[in-house]
Amino acid sequence: MRVPARKTVGLLAVCAALSSGAVSYAARAEEVTAETEYTEKLPVMGAHWTLVATDNNAYTLYDGDKGKILGTVPADFEANLAVSSDRHTYYVATTMWTRGDHGDREDFLQAYDARTLDLTKEIAIPARALSVFKQQSLGLSNDGHWAYVFDMTPTTRVSVVDLHSGKVATDIDIPGCALEFPWAKGGFSSLCGDGSLTNVAYDGGTPKITHSHPFFDANEAPVFEQSPSDTKNGIAYFITYDGKVFETKLGPDAQPAASWGLTEAAGMKPAGRGVQEMTWRPGGSEPFAFNAAQHRLYVLMHVGNYWTHKDPAKQVWVFDTQAHKLVNRIDLPEVARAISVSQDASPQIYAVSGSNHDAGKLIVVDTVTGKVLHSLEAGARPMSVVAGM
Repeated sequence: MRVPARKTVGLLAVCAALSSGAVSYAARAEEVTAETEYTEKLPVMGAHWTLVATDNNAYTLYDGDKGKILGTVPADFEANLAVSSDRHTYYVATTMWTRGDHGDREDFLQAYDARTLDLTKEIAIPARALSVFKQQSLGLSNDGHWAYVFDMTPTTRVSVVDLHSGKVATDIDIPGCALEFPWAKGGFSSLCGDGSLTNVAYDGGTPKITHSHPFFDANEAPVFEQSPSDTKNGIAYFITYDGKVFETKLGPDAQPAASWGLTEAAGMKPAGRGVQEMTWRPGGSEPFAFNAAQHRLYVLMHVGNYWTHKDPAKQVWVFDTQAHKLVNRIDLPEVARAISVSQDASPQIYAVSGSNHDAGKLIVVDTVTGKVLHSLEAGARPMSVVAGM
């Protein structure tokens, strides 16, 4: 059968077109370049950013203005985190075992680049104290030279890490005392069971140790281990379970000043110690935060009897630490057990909701208006860290 010429031409045209397309596709394939790896960089840590301990074995970095996650920093069992004064590095004191939940124990101080979140350094340290999240278990000197890690092996001591050389410089025994509150320069102080402070001067040589006079009764009115401090200026606010505040200029001659009371600053009678006495009291896992720029102390407050110092709260009370006066009461949408506050002139509160050991929300609050800016399902644990603490 004879095929009409016009149909032959059509088939040839189709073949030519297909051939041309194949050549064109091959040419385009040759032009495709291989993908290259790159790491996104964050800007310098913002005033309204916070790192929150979360239930995925990490600290999750949030932008408080946008309510968005910016990244995560790995953190194993009960890890503590601190931000360098220049905001360039996140330091994590962490513990791990060679077989996950057992095996040989290893403790490290890890350094993460704050812009890429890359691990840049890992320093082996003695076995650190493992209890609960506590900011006062890891501190940094303002000049970026030293890290202070609280240990319990089994006696209490502080390992001083030289961040320049990447080695443990010395271990300083602090028998009967615990934790560390860094000075503005040259050392740290620790709380002691006899109601005093141990003051350790150290700048690379032989440690020099002094003691304050006892200023609280550890049996009747203990001081919160989570008492806040202003590392930049070397001032701590040691707060007792019955709401007494001892402002202390930290240093080799540290001696707490005369106390003032939280409830008295609010125009109420002093909180008593009776187990049946219901009144406003501080409480929570991390119940205090301090904003140095405005001299403001933020406290989670609840109504309860004495020894309810771990109870969460639905109010944050704001105190002027210079005038010793209550200046604001901020209602939270649900109970919270931990707070931190940004260090700028327009502060935000970062509250972790929930009680006991449940993972909670991250609640971001404007301190001026009291408005809840964000309530985020964060799987948050009772620890949040901001720059400049």
